[in-house]
Amino acid sequence: MMHIRFSVKTVVILSLALVILGSVSILASRKYFGTPRKQSELYGTYVADYKIAKEKLILKDDGTFEQEVTIKKTGGVSVTKGSWTYDPKDGYVTFHYFIVVLDGFGEFDPGYAQPKRGAVIQDAVKLFGRIRLEVGDFYSYKKVGSDMGP
Repeated sequence: MMHIRFSVKTVVILSLALVILGSVSILASRKYFGTPRKQSELYGTYVADYKIAKEKLILKDDGTFEQEVTIKKTGGVSVTKGSWTYDPKDGYVTFHYFIVVLDGFGEFDPGYAQPKRGAVIQDAVKLFGRIRLEVGDFYSYKKVGSDMGP
């Protein structure tokens, strides 16, 4: 019978690799990311900063929101107000009269300033106590405060 011997350094490196691989697998599972269980967890201020624009989004406890979009290339600012709902069963936040800057391919939409009636931001995600609103693969809104705005 053949015995293989590993140095302590090799065992430590292999053990670390297994721990890292296991952690990544767990985090990749939606079950461990989680979604906020209550709508009240979503109230507050969010920011998104991506190639084309910077956005500020305030979700208020009365079911309304305020959104400010600044286009980086021109400095143009568009503002809208509307309503929002959250379904904790599927983790979707639905906005009415929401500004959508990017089209379905991640490209700038020249008609962005006209708010959409039913834009859906999929996946309200809670990871390590931090909440994000995911917008496909293009960008996400990160929660930065719990205030309700002015």
